[in-house]
Amino acid sequence: MIKILSYVEFKKLESSLGSFTRKEAAILSLPMYCGLRVGEVCQLRSQDLVEANESFVEVHIPASISKTGIGRPVPVPSMASFFLLEYIFFTWPRYIQSSPVGYLFPGTGGRPFMSVHGIEQLVSRICLKVLHKRVMPHVLRHTYATMMLKHANIREVQMLLGHKKLSSTQIYTHPTIQDLSKSVNKTFS
Repeated sequence: MIKILSYVEFKKLESSLGSFTRKEAAILSLPMYCGLRVGEVCQLRSQDLVEANESFVEVHIPASISKTGIGRPVPVPSMASFFLLEYIFFTWPRYIQSSPVGYLFPGTGGRPFMSVHGIEQLVSRICLKVLHKRVMPHVLRHTYATMMLKHANIREVQMLLGHKKLSSTQIYTHPTIQDLSKSVNKTFS
């Protein structure tokens, strides 16, 4: 069984995002609200964000940074857009000199972008502080997928996650008897 945050844990983490640095909040918002893989967060560039009406509305994951080699557009909910805008407009300009190729989260020690390990440590540290347990970034992605399946069909979630096979997305489906009853009643009422 996959590990996910409970609804209460997700909301607790969500409400704490404003208490962290803009960079930390932006990093956490990408797997939480967009379901991005940690490697995709690491290699995201400024040109991968689509802006409209002074808000980020989409993040385009290039095939070259996707684990499956499948590029995809992912809508950006308003909460993630807020944290990304805060980071880009108030913090990111300081990093432009260290990241001339436009990586959103530049690395240290001459690396062009943050490492997977660096983001894993950041997420783990924050979740330990807020939730009192270690959480890896992939748990945030799992939580996103599980939450999305409550409101979207499995094919849509497959596309959002960038899965080649539907069977990869099916691991997030774990309906309860209440979910099944709700679906049956909705269909026949």
